[in-house]
Amino acid sequence: MSTTIRVPRDLHDRLSRYAAAHHTSLAGAIGRALDAEERAAFWDDVRSTMGTREGVTELRGETERYAGSLKDGLDPDERWDDVL
Repeated sequence: MSTTIRVPRDLHDRLSRYAAAHHTSLAGAIGRALDAEERAAFWDDVRSTMGTREGVTELRGETERYAGSLKDGLDPDERWDDVL
């Protein structure tokens, strides 16, 4: 499926330059821009949520709740030098 959208000439030119520089199509350039915007919005939301007192308190609670599971069944003398 395809559709036509009207954009100002200067925006079209910017998209064309971006697409050429990144070896993609105009649709690919628009998709990348949308991906970047969605990613930025996600991280803005994370920062605003985790930066609150409630967010920090919730994270601490989860950390404490799962802290004991970090050593469950592990041999404290086990070495991983050969794979790290």
